[in-house]
Amino acid sequence: MSEDVIPVVLYSISAAALLYVIRTRRHEILVRKSGLDLKGSADSSPSRVRGVSADHIVALEKSDKGALIEHPRRQALKTDFVGFSTMQRKLILVMVGLPARGKSYIVKMLIRYLTWTGISAKVFNVGDFRRKLGLSGVDKSFFEANNAEAQKTRESMAAQVLDEAYEWLSAGGEDEPRVALFDATNTTRARRATLLTRNRQETNATLLFVESICDDEEILHRNYSMKLQNNDYKGMDPAVALADFMQRVKAYEAVYEELGDDEDDGNISYIKVYNVGRKVVTRNTTGYIPSQIAFYLQNIHIEPRKIWLTRHAESLDQVNNILGRDSGDLTDAGRQYCLMLTRFIKAQQEKVMGTGHEVLILAGTQQVHNATIEHLQLIYPCVSTPLLNELRGGDLDGIDRTQLKALFPEVWEGRMHDKLNYRYPGAGGESYADVIQRIRPIIVELERQRRSVLVVSHLAVQRCLYGYFMGTAMSEIPYLDLPKHVVIELTPGPFGTTEKAIPLFERGDLTE
Repeated sequence: MSEDVIPVVLYSISAAALLYVIRTRRHEILVRKSGLDLKGSADSSPSRVRGVSADHIVALEKSDKGALIEHPRRQALKTDFVGFSTMQRKLILVMVGLPARGKSYIVKMLIRYLTWTGISAKVFNVGDFRRKLGLSGVDKSFFEANNAEAQKTRESMAAQVLDEAYEWLSAGGEDEPRVALFDATNTTRARRATLLTRNRQETNATLLFVESICDDEEILHRNYSMKLQNNDYKGMDPAVALADFMQRVKAYEAVYEELGDDEDDGNISYIKVYNVGRKVVTRNTTGYIPSQIAFYLQNIHIEPRKIWLTRHAESLDQVNNILGRDSGDLTDAGRQYCLMLTRFIKAQQEKVMGTGHEVLILAGTQQVHNATIEHLQLIYPCVSTPLLNELRGGDLDGIDRTQLKALFPEVWEGRMHDKLNYRYPGAGGESYADVIQRIRPIIVELERQRRSVLVVSHLAVQRCLYGYFMGTAMSEIPYLDLPKHVVIELTPGPFGTTEKAIPLFERGDLTE
């Protein structure tokens, strides 16, 4: 039993009075369930309980002089990320680069990251718009600079898509942060000057260029192969399709002008990404969202590796439905799972080539996390961080869920009504939205790592990590079904992340 938490004691005073006391090292929480004042009288008047209404939790903290100070129950507040109050709300990211240089890959990564952090993001792709207009499968001549009619059509399509992007930015209202990603080649200074001129007509949108430059032949060959899978080459002989695509690339190369510091009278703002994250250069990248994007892009890569997610091994607290207590006492099934998990990682490691063959273990700092990786840490490097600890229950840590529902119905109902944003009352209480913000450094670390990584944590953190990689809507994250004693194997790739659920130990899951 942890010395920081003394077991909950239930005092039965009478049928009409119930005092529920949770003791911690520094706090006492006294909850009046019916007519009971602080001295134990059965007067039903709320004023007899130090003037606190019946629906309040009275948190009493001892001062140095022994006096008791009241704290009203904290209301559940919506979580906003750091920088929300001062940041520019509307941003348009303009992609720049030759075909097959990884622009769409970067766009997909940014959409996933921004959406997961609570920022609305949407891609506006000129190529997709062209195909919707029935111009799928046009040959290389459509992209040549000397084809005046085709160039006029291309400029018109780009303008229409850009207008849609600005309309979408404005539709969100002044306070909602939104990022529109304008995905096109935008390879000439003239085109970029047009985009800058158009942006000056907007009063509330910041424009930031993101240029993807790639000269790695291996990456280019891989990208060319993937390009042949889009609708422009559907049903075409691969050799003929590749020859046509390479001619299209040459048409763009003939007019391509890399972003220059002197554009926009020297005020140009950009992020340049070389070879999908091997080098990143930024200029005039200021503001909360642009800075976050720049930092994120500095950590992406396309090296093959695996990411394994698993909940901690089954504990006695888990079986007893106790919320948030720090205990490392495992059940027999939990101890068996620890051994099976170690064998599983050793076997899977042999299947990953390159730097992904190496394995790193990430875990929380709670006792149950340490117990789960007891065998793994004898073989692999392990890093423990409190960022991966359980969603904190505030003043209600250490209570079992049955008693929580019975004795704190307003807390239970508030959380069931909005599980994403509801924050447990008391110091340190968290919501799922809080956890998402807390583990952002973990997401960046997982993107940065070339090694394969196993992450061991509680269910709430697992849901947030899984939700990021699979592009789950924030509102759905608190309800993801991730059974215990199952490893979720994630394989990041150019078209997103694939998943595979691998049960290592079949035994009925617990209800959360």
